[in-house]
Amino acid sequence: MPTRALGRRATALTIAAILTFGLAACTGSDENVSVGVDTATDDAAGASAADAAAVAEESVVTEADRTAAVDREVVVTGWIEMTSPDPSRTTAELTRMVEGAGGRVDQLSESPDLDGEPGPASMTVRIPAARTTSAVEALSELATVQHVEVTKDDVTSQGQNLDARISALTTSTKRLDELLSQATSTEDLLEVERELAARQAELDSLVAQREALSDQVAMSTLHIQITPRTAPVTAPASGFVDGLETGWSALVAAAKTVVLVLGVLLPWLLPIGAVGLIVWFLRRRRSSAPPSGPGRGEDDPRGPGSPAPSTGAPDREPELVG
Repeated sequence: MPTRALGRRATALTIAAILTFGLAACTGSDENVSVGVDTATDDAAGASAADAAAVAEESVVTEADRTAAVDREVVVTGWIEMTSPDPSRTTAELTRMVEGAGGRVDQLSESPDLDGEPGPASMTVRIPAARTTSAVEALSELATVQHVEVTKDDVTSQGQNLDARISALTTSTKRLDELLSQATSTEDLLEVERELAARQAELDSLVAQREALSDQVAMSTLHIQITPRTAPVTAPASGFVDGLETGWSALVAAAKTVVLVLGVLLPWLLPIGAVGLIVWFLRRRRSSAPPSGPGRGEDDPRGPGSPAPSTGAPDREPELVG
């Protein structure tokens, strides 16, 4: 036993010595290699910088090509102000033009005429995005365009995000359908059904958002406001003939005003006049009636020649003297 222990110890010492020598040799070789590398690095610095610049340029070109390969999705919205002598007629012509271009009218509002003047109108139309420019240019043929503002919103990243989420949810929903068919217990079946219903509802919501976004990209939205354009004000007339025409026009306008006032007051004058006539008749009749009280009249039995009765004291007989 002592001999075997001594042999094992000697073997272990030998292995340790070999490992120590090997590590020292590796360290020396690493130092030599490092020195060689440092020297080579100084010689090839320019070549490395050139290679790095070439790699960076290649990566930029690749990124540009990848971005250009993606179809950009842009939402176009416009606000247009117009003036027209007849806004109602202009809206009808705009409707025909939009429908002829493959679009549609989403909103239409027309105000009634006021005091003989036409009212304003407003429209919200949707037209194919490819025909937006030509449609805006064609508006000047229908009425006077006062202001045009068109904005473009790039929604490419939003559409890509929706597509990725829809794809992931579609895959998850299919997997849940498979698990639903493989459920062995009622508890597992209910759990899978709840999860499937939640995923399906979220998927339907994302699909609806994607369809709405695609519709906004495919069809531009134009908000159009049409205000009536009144006739220009003419300068005051000068000269005798022009003054005569102006005076005649003023007289006619005054006569129309008087007739209008009479038309308004006539329904009130008739009952007021009738009441006044009745009051006048009653007062006249009262003033023509004979006065009441004592007096002589035709019914007096004594006749008109009879003396009036004495109102004093009765006469006394004369007294006899003596």
